[in-house]
Amino acid sequence: MKRIQFPAILILLLFLFSCKKYRVEYDQPSQVEFKPITANLAKGTSAAPGSVTILVQLVGPQRDADVNVEYVVDPASTAVSGTHYTILGTIGKITIPAHSSSAQIVLTAIPANLDAAKKLILTLKNGALPVSSNYKTSTITLQ
Repeated sequence: MKRIQFPAILILLLFLFSCKKYRVEYDQPSQVEFKPITANLAKGTSAAPGSVTILVQLVGPQRDADVNVEYVVDPASTAVSGTHYTILGTIGKITIPAHSSSAQIVLTAIPANLDAAKKLILTLKNGALPVSSNYKTSTITLQ
């Protein structure tokens, strides 16, 4: 019995104290990014046009004041605003509210004008906060 107790106690102690718990905390400068960086927007029908939501995320601690972020439509885009899609709100500007981590860009297709697939490329601009280099562009395929 004593031969079993010692290894059992040793194994129990290993399980209790072998793993160090790490606290993961973001300690880099705050920045903004798109999520997702690629998306599909199904055109839907005239009665029920398709829509997709693209998030603009704040990476870092939430702010006490609103964060205004600007974005541009890349000239390489083949989709045209007002012809192939609409954007809810002010095109080119979005506000991440105070005490929040994201804001939404809502795109709605205009089905009557989408005979072939089109690409919409949105790019974040540096402003009050820098833009994440890996997630600064979101490409939406309208089909």
